[in-house]
Amino acid sequence: MERPNVNLSFECVDEVPLHRIRGNQLGILISIIASVLTGQLWILILPLIVQLISRTYGIRYNLFVRVLAPLLPVSVRTESRELLRFNNLLAIIFLAVTLIAYGLDLTLLSYISLGMLTVAVVLALSGFCMGCFMYFHWKQYRLRRRASH
Repeated sequence: MERPNVNLSFECVDEVPLHRIRGNQLGILISIIASVLTGQLWILILPLIVQLISRTYGIRYNLFVRVLAPLLPVSVRTESRELLRFNNLLAIIFLAVTLIAYGLDLTLLSYISLGMLTVAVVLALSGFCMGCFMYFHWKQYRLRRRASH
Protein backbone atom coordinates (compact mmCIF):
# COMPACT_ATOMS: atom_id res chain seq x y z
CA MET A 1 0.00 0.00 0.00
CA GLU A 2 1.38 3.40 -0.98
CA ARG A 3 1.86 5.93 1.80
CA PRO A 4 -0.10 9.20 1.31
CA ASN A 5 1.86 12.35 0.58
CA VAL A 6 2.03 14.58 3.68
CA ASN A 7 3.45 18.10 3.71
CA LEU A 8 6.03 17.98 6.50
CA SER A 9 7.31 21.51 5.98
CA PHE A 10 6.01 24.50 7.90
CA GLU A 11 5.05 26.42 4.77
CA CYS A 12 1.98 28.60 4.99
CA VAL A 13 -0.85 26.40 3.83
CA ASP A 14 -4.60 26.46 4.36
CA GLU A 15 -4.65 23.06 6.06
CA VAL A 16 -2.51 21.97 9.03
CA PRO A 17 -1.76 18.28 9.67
CA LEU A 18 -3.52 16.86 12.72
CA HIS A 19 -0.31 15.66 14.40
CA ARG A 20 0.84 19.28 14.66
CA ILE A 21 -2.48 20.33 16.15
CA ARG A 22 -2.27 17.45 18.63
CA GLY A 23 1.27 18.54 19.56
CA ASN A 24 -0.03 21.99 20.47
CA GLN A 25 -2.99 20.57 22.40
CA LEU A 26 -0.73 18.17 24.27
CA GLY A 27 1.60 21.03 25.22
CA ILE A 28 -1.32 22.98 26.65
CA LEU A 29 -2.56 19.93 28.57
CA ILE A 30 0.90 19.19 30.02
CA SER A 31 1.13 22.82 31.15
CA ILE A 32 -2.30 22.62 32.77
CA ILE A 33 -1.43 19.40 34.59
CA ALA A 34 1.90 20.85 35.81
CA SER A 35 0.23 24.03 37.05
CA VAL A 36 -2.56 22.20 38.90
CA LEU A 37 -0.27 19.57 40.45
CA THR A 38 2.11 22.24 41.73
CA GLY A 39 -0.62 24.73 42.61
CA GLN A 40 1.29 27.33 40.59
CA LEU A 41 -1.06 28.65 37.92
CA TRP A 42 1.61 31.14 36.80
CA ILE A 43 3.10 28.19 34.88
CA LEU A 44 0.29 28.88 32.39
CA ILE A 45 2.24 31.92 31.21
CA LEU A 46 4.23 29.50 29.04
CA PRO A 47 1.27 28.20 26.97
CA LEU A 48 -0.13 31.74 26.77
CA ILE A 49 3.13 33.01 25.30
CA VAL A 50 3.33 30.02 22.95
CA GLN A 51 -0.23 30.66 21.73
CA LEU A 52 0.36 34.39 21.29
CA ILE A 53 3.55 33.77 19.29
CA SER A 54 1.80 31.13 17.19
CA ARG A 55 -1.11 33.45 16.51
CA THR A 56 1.20 36.29 15.52
CA TYR A 57 3.90 34.48 13.56
CA GLY A 58 2.32 31.16 12.60
CA ILE A 59 2.55 27.53 13.58
CA ARG A 60 6.20 27.23 12.58
CA TYR A 61 7.07 29.23 15.73
CA ASN A 62 4.89 27.19 18.09
CA LEU A 63 7.21 25.60 20.67
CA PHE A 64 4.73 22.81 21.50
CA VAL A 65 4.41 21.85 17.84
CA ARG A 66 8.18 21.86 17.37
CA VAL A 67 8.85 19.73 20.46
CA LEU A 68 5.82 17.41 20.71
CA ALA A 69 4.50 16.90 17.16
CA PRO A 70 7.58 14.89 16.08
CA LEU A 71 6.77 12.42 18.88
CA LEU A 72 3.31 11.76 17.44
CA PRO A 73 2.44 9.62 14.41
CA VAL A 74 2.30 11.66 11.21
CA SER A 75 -1.30 12.28 10.20
CA VAL A 76 -2.70 12.81 6.71
CA ARG A 77 -5.81 14.32 8.27
CA THR A 78 -5.80 18.10 8.42
CA GLU A 79 -7.72 20.95 9.94
CA SER A 80 -8.53 24.32 8.43
CA ARG A 81 -6.27 27.22 9.39
CA GLU A 82 -9.43 29.32 9.87
CA LEU A 83 -10.68 26.91 12.56
CA LEU A 84 -7.24 26.76 14.15
CA ARG A 85 -7.12 30.53 14.48
CA PHE A 86 -10.53 30.52 16.19
CA ASN A 87 -9.47 27.73 18.56
CA ASN A 88 -6.19 29.53 19.21
CA LEU A 89 -8.12 32.66 20.16
CA LEU A 90 -10.28 30.66 22.58
CA ALA A 91 -7.17 29.17 24.21
CA ILE A 92 -5.65 32.64 24.55
CA ILE A 93 -8.84 34.00 26.14
CA PHE A 94 -9.15 31.10 28.61
CA LEU A 95 -5.47 31.31 29.56
CA ALA A 96 -5.60 35.11 29.95
CA VAL A 97 -8.76 34.97 32.09
CA THR A 98 -7.22 32.21 34.22
CA LEU A 99 -4.00 34.15 34.79
CA ILE A 100 -5.68 37.52 35.37
CA ALA A 101 -8.16 35.99 37.83
CA TYR A 102 -5.29 34.16 39.56
CA GLY A 103 -3.34 37.41 39.81
CA LEU A 104 -6.37 39.18 41.28
CA ASP A 105 -6.83 36.34 43.80
CA LEU A 106 -10.13 35.30 42.19
CA THR A 107 -9.37 31.63 42.66
CA LEU A 108 -12.81 30.29 41.76
CA LEU A 109 -12.93 32.22 38.48
CA SER A 110 -9.40 31.15 37.58
CA TYR A 111 -10.23 27.48 38.13
CA ILE A 112 -13.54 27.74 36.24
CA SER A 113 -11.75 29.24 33.25
CA LEU A 114 -8.97 26.66 33.51
CA GLY A 115 -11.57 23.89 33.80
CA MET A 116 -13.28 25.06 30.62
CA LEU A 117 -9.96 25.10 28.76
CA THR A 118 -9.08 21.66 30.12
CA VAL A 119 -12.39 20.18 28.98
CA ALA A 120 -11.94 21.70 25.51
CA VAL A 121 -8.37 20.36 25.20
CA VAL A 122 -9.24 16.87 26.45
CA LEU A 123 -12.23 16.71 24.11
CA ALA A 124 -10.06 17.88 21.22
CA LEU A 125 -7.43 15.24 21.97
CA SER A 126 -10.27 12.70 22.07
CA GLY A 127 -11.47 13.74 18.63
CA PHE A 128 -14.24 16.25 19.32
CA CYS A 129 -13.38 19.88 18.62
CA MET A 130 -15.53 22.06 20.88
CA GLY A 131 -14.13 25.21 19.27
CA CYS A 132 -15.05 23.90 15.82
CA PHE A 133 -18.57 23.19 17.07
CA MET A 134 -18.84 26.73 18.46
CA TYR A 135 -17.38 28.21 15.28
CA PHE A 136 -19.89 26.35 13.11
CA HIS A 137 -22.82 27.63 15.17
CA TRP A 138 -21.40 31.17 15.18
CA LYS A 139 -21.18 31.11 11.37
CA GLN A 140 -24.72 29.71 11.15
CA TYR A 141 -26.01 32.45 13.45
CA ARG A 142 -24.32 35.16 11.35
CA LEU A 143 -25.67 33.64 8.13
CA ARG A 144 -29.24 33.48 9.48
CA ARG A 145 -28.96 37.01 10.84
CA ARG A 146 -27.71 38.33 7.47
CA ALA A 147 -30.48 36.49 5.62
CA SER A 148 -33.20 37.99 7.85
CA HIS A 149 -32.16 41.59 7.05
